[in-house]
Amino acid sequence: MSDLLGRFSPPLLLAVAWLLLTAEAGLLIGVALPGTSVLVALGYFAHLGVVPLGGAIGVAACAAVTGTQISYLWGRRREGAPSFHRFAPGRWHRPRELLGRHGRWAVVAAQWFGSARTLTPRLAGWAGMPYRTFATASLPTACAWAATLVTVSYHVAPEIVQRFTAHLAVAGPATVAIALVVLWVTRGRPKVLGRRRR
Repeated sequence: MSDLLGRFSPPLLLAVAWLLLTAEAGLLIGVALPGTSVLVALGYFAHLGVVPLGGAIGVAACAAVTGTQISYLWGRRREGAPSFHRFAPGRWHRPRELLGRHGRWAVVAAQWFGSARTLTPRLAGWAGMPYRTFATASLPTACAWAATLVTVSYHVAPEIVQRFTAHLAVAGPATVAIALVVLWVTRGRPKVLGRRRR
């Protein structure tokens, strides 16, 4: 990614980075786009003096916010429509219910984990999450995600940042799975105990 972006002039480099970052969250094809790598590359180029650090952070944050807004609005336009059901009929009721209960935290967490950045805002809009709830969770988190990775890669070797984010991509789903198991156990235990007492 650094080699690819390095072929552009600074203004064009920032424009291409903005487009890639916006598309990652805003379009379904974003599942396959390397948003994290773009941020790392921006931080690296800022370190080299190719682009100003403030400009890189500003462009990255703006793109991250724009992408999540597009994704949410796409989901909101299809609220109640069978768009998601056609991929897995009958399996989207539970995710929609969870987003309704814990949507704010789901939006915050998803920003840091790979393809969840693309899918969660869509699901939030489709589930009918109020825009104010989504925006208050998404805007600061998107800005923090972009600024953190650009700044860290500005000060740290890009290889180390890439290695860390690769581990984060693996740890994210594992953490979610563990959290779901813990919730299931803690919520299911009182029912089991209650049945035994009877």
